Amino acid sequence: MQFTMDITAENKLLISLSHGDEQAFFALYDQYSHALFSTIFRMVKDRQVSEEIVQDVFLKVWQKRSTIDPTRSFKSWIFTIAKNDVITWYRKLAKEAAMQENLYQHFEQLYLMEKEVDIEEKQSALLEKALNTLSERRREIFVLCKIEQKSYEEVAKQLHISVSTVSNAMVKSNQHIRQFVQDHYEEILTILVTFYFF
Repeated sequence: MQFTMDITAENKLLISLSHGDEQAFFALYDQYSHALFSTIFRMVKDRQVSEEIVQDVFLKVWQKRSTIDPTRSFKSWIFTIAKNDVITWYRKLAKEAAMQENLYQHFEQLYLMEKEVDIEEKQSALLEKALNTLSERRREIFVLCKIEQKSYEEVAKQLHISVSTVSNAMVKSNQHIRQFVQDHYEEILTILVTFYFF
């Protein structure tokens, strides 16, 4: 995400905001709200929820304006507030099937995400733990299909098995991975939100 506001100009706005200047507040809102919405939407996949979280973030900014430190990163502050709001939203809806499916779809993306240094170890450990719920053969098929992104036909040819065998293995594997996501909801949520917001 790119921000073009000059640091000195932003510091002035933050000082003004800390003294209750509404124009400074709206200038900062205009500068950051779009990028904040985009990041939140990537995670929650719901426009209304994303808009509500953005509004909540800036409501908190206004409520806490007197405590703002102009020397600290405003961007980091509001994105941290948003990150916590997203985690809270997921936790409230954790038992809903739609939310479990939502998180599962994000979890699948972990196979393909370029690893960030600060979460690489946790990401690798989590994926390894998930794969360990599968039998050796299903794990082999799952890795080829999901992580190496080979077609069922390619995997069948490589392993000298039928396409239906690959398909059946993937159905069973996905069931195990979905259960893993349910059982490790909090851990997965923390890693995913950290990935999206930083």
